[in-house]
Amino acid sequence: MKQYFYFTGLPRSGNTLLSAILNQNSDIYATGHSFLPDLFFAIKNAEQNSMVFKNYPCTTNLKNVYKNIISNYYSHHNFKYIVERGDWITPYNYKMLQSIAPNQIKIVILVRDILEVIKSYLKLCRDNPNYFYNRIYKSLDHTTLFTNEIETKVDLMMAKGDYVDMMLYSIHQLKKNNLIKNFLLIDYNDLVNNPKKTIDKIYNYYGIEKHKHTFNNFKQPFYNDSILGAPMHSIRTKQIKKESNDIQLPETVINKYKHLNKIIYE
Repeated sequence: MKQYFYFTGLPRSGNTLLSAILNQNSDIYATGHSFLPDLFFAIKNAEQNSMVFKNYPCTTNLKNVYKNIISNYYSHHNFKYIVERGDWITPYNYKMLQSIAPNQIKIVILVRDILEVIKSYLKLCRDNPNYFYNRIYKSLDHTTLFTNEIETKVDLMMAKGDYVDMMLYSIHQLKKNNLIKNFLLIDYNDLVNNPKKTIDKIYNYYGIEKHKHTFNNFKQPFYNDSILGAPMHSIRTKQIKKESNDIQLPETVINKYKHLNKIIYE
C-alpha cells in the first residue's frame, strides 16, 4: 500500500534539488510543485458557494471525493512512497490535509536565510530580463516610486500574500500553535553541504528505509518555466553545489528584512 509524505518550504531553498535526490530511489516518486492543494481549495470553494450544492447538498458523496482524491491523483504511479511537494503548511491547507490524508502526516519544510533567498531571486532578475518580477517592475508607474530598482523588486518579492510571505506566515503559525514539533525543518546549507547526513535525517523522519544515494547524475525535473521567464527549477545534474551569487544587497534591504530570520531560526 502506498504511503504519502510531503515537503514544502521557502522558494530558492532546495525544493527541486530535494525532489531530484529522492527520485534516485526507485521506491520513491518525489513530485514537482503540486497542484493538489489548489484543487482541494477549488472544490471546497465550489462546495461553499455553489447554489446547486446548497439546493441539493450531497455531502456524503463529496466526502468520498475528498477522501480518495490523493490516492486517485497518484493511482498511476507505481511506487511505494509518494513524496509530494505541496503547499500544505498554510493553516487552511494543513487543516484540510488532516481531514483527508491517507496516512500519518509528515512534512519536511525547507528553509534558508531570508537574505540569501532574496539574493537568489535578484540573480534571476539580473540574468533573465523576461523574468516575471522584471515584467511586474516594468509595468509599474515609475513616477510614483520612491525606492530604487533593487529595493522595489525586493518589496515585490516580499509582498504580503506573495509566496515568501505565505511560507513565513505558515511557519510562524505552526510555531505559535506549538505544531512545529510535528514537522522537520531542513536548512538549504545542510542539504547542499552535507547531503548524505541530511537525506538520512529525512528518511528517518519519514520512516523510510535508507537508500544509497550517489548525489550526482540527477534527472532534471520537468517544469514549464517559460511561463515564469526564468529557469527557476533548473538544478546542476552532475553534482550538488551551492550556487555562486555575487549579488550585493543594499543596507536598506538588509535592515528591512533580516529580522524575518527570527521566524525561521528561533
